[in-house]
Amino acid sequence: MSSTSSSEPLSASSRRARQIVDALVYANAVAAVVFALGVVVGLLVGGGLVTAKYVLFVVGLLAFGYATLQLRPSPPWGTERTEDGKITVTQNRPDGTVISEREETRFQAAVQRIPPLPWYSLPPSERFSIAAKMFLASLTVLAWSFLMETVFGIAAV
Repeated sequence: MSSTSSSEPLSASSRRARQIVDALVYANAVAAVVFALGVVVGLLVGGGLVTAKYVLFVVGLLAFGYATLQLRPSPPWGTERTEDGKITVTQNRPDGTVISEREETRFQAAVQRIPPLPWYSLPPSERFSIAAKMFLASLTVLAWSFLMETVFGIAAV
């Protein structure tokens, strides 16, 4: 399998498919790391997989809240303090310029080595935002916790 060369433009559907694959691999990698940390904590405190399930739930819930806050758009207004101490409201108008390109975190760079991403990778600027991927990861972590209890029967006795 080979990826498209950098000189060939990707079609919109191909780019969207690669973005979705990238987000799903990222979400499952986050869930796997949280699960591994939960198992370690469970072994240390003697709770085993039940503790791992609770760690998955708590971290998933916290990540859900964090990602939700990160997904909020910036307000269409700003405030400025005048010389006489009054606060004035100003309207921010988008000018279409990009402030900065997305940077790749070390975790994202590690995730990019998980197949199939090495073959179908995208530059960081074309991927979904970290906040969007964290939102999906939080749902995946919560789903893993749910599956551990309902499908695999891992519950406190």
